[in-house]
Amino acid sequence: MKNILLLILGMLIFAVGSFIVSTFIFVERPVKDGLIEDWEQICFWSDIGGLFASVSPKGCYSTSCTIPKLQAGTAIVDVQQSKIQIETSFVLVETSRYPLPCIENCAGGGTVQFHLGDLIPNDYAVWFRDDEVGRLMIYSGRPTPRQCMENNPG
Repeated sequence: MKNILLLILGMLIFAVGSFIVSTFIFVERPVKDGLIEDWEQICFWSDIGGLFASVSPKGCYSTSCTIPKLQAGTAIVDVQQSKIQIETSFVLVETSRYPLPCIENCAGGGTVQFHLGDLIPNDYAVWFRDDEVGRLMIYSGRPTPRQCMENNPG
């Protein structure tokens, strides 16, 4: 009887100690705010009211473990030079969901969306900061289909 009581007491002490260590010592703390000024994907599409664009931040951020704190940007359309100039900034805060794991998706960084209005049909150069990242074709007489550009290095 004494041995069984010692065994139960030992298991209880082990369980409490394990709980304290895993809860208070090895917890992944929220990461300090990080500024992201690079892009993962830029998409354009037509809708009522003209052309729209969205830009997502570079990287994969779980919706369950990331909170967008700031999403800002500018989009300038130069019809004369057939150029669309885009700049965005994201401030994301990573949070812990201990003991739950993060959901495996990449939409937690959010997007910055722009309403570009009606553009003259043409082939536009798309620039992100100082780099040309792709071409956007605006069609005449029919809606412009969704067009996306991916930022894949290499």
